[in-house]
Amino acid sequence: MKAAVIGAGFVGRAHIEALRRLGIEVAGLLGSSPQRAREQAQALGISRAYASLDELVADSSVAAVHVCTPNHLHYAESEAALKAGKHVICEKPLAMNSRETAQLVDLAQKQKRAAAVTHNLRYYPMCQEARALVQRGTIGEPRMVHGSYLQDWLLYPSDWNWRLDPALSGSMRTVADIGTHWLDTVTWITGQRVTELCADLATIVITRERPCGPVETFQERTGTDFERVKIDTEDYASVLLHFDRGLRGAMTISQVSAGRKNRFWYEIDGSEGSIAW
Repeated sequence: MKAAVIGAGFVGRAHIEALRRLGIEVAGLLGSSPQRAREQAQALGISRAYASLDELVADSSVAAVHVCTPNHLHYAESEAALKAGKHVICEKPLAMNSRETAQLVDLAQKQKRAAAVTHNLRYYPMCQEARALVQRGTIGEPRMVHGSYLQDWLLYPSDWNWRLDPALSGSMRTVADIGTHWLDTVTWITGQRVTELCADLATIVITRERPCGPVETFQERTGTDFERVKIDTEDYASVLLHFDRGLRGAMTISQVSAGRKNRFWYEIDGSEGSIAW
């Protein structure tokens, strides 16, 4: 099996690394422009740089396509790959709204192709062990789940990333970007789904300095030219949760918590014991 990757930024390179560790050849790469694709393919040791999405999906040697681009591109790229008979692994969110995501789910089923969203945190060995303990009844009946996902990479007004632009990322940012990882992990471990919630969302840094040139994820700005823009998407969220079998929960999500690079934490309290990670 060979795979192709769309996007070679922070997340795209992680996918390429993972594919190579699994012994799966990366047949080609599609970038934001033909020139960018050629530069990235050469730097990453990939033999082919596609000039367009059409060229990629027409490559008969490719069985699976990894979509690692900004959110607003996910729907069109996933749809094209599925229609061409490719399996798809897409970064979250799958699309910008529920209508488009439903269409992609239906298309994958009709095409009989595997389609996945990369909620990878559930695959840490200790998360696998936590799920097994809960399923075996080791902690008894789960009663409460609580925790947080805290980062600081958008702490300062000078910090910028495409995720701050709703046209590219969608109307929700911090919850969609990292809160979904927390929710996926705890719902998977407990086996319970969220049925109700009450959320407090806040934009902490209300004005930011958008650079005139591109800035890669988790990298500092290098240029001095910028414009000040108003931010409407959330930096922070506290969310109360009700689950379908009586479990209660609370999560705190932030991308402006100084000193926290990637702090992912949960605790599940049961009638006989607790699990924390």
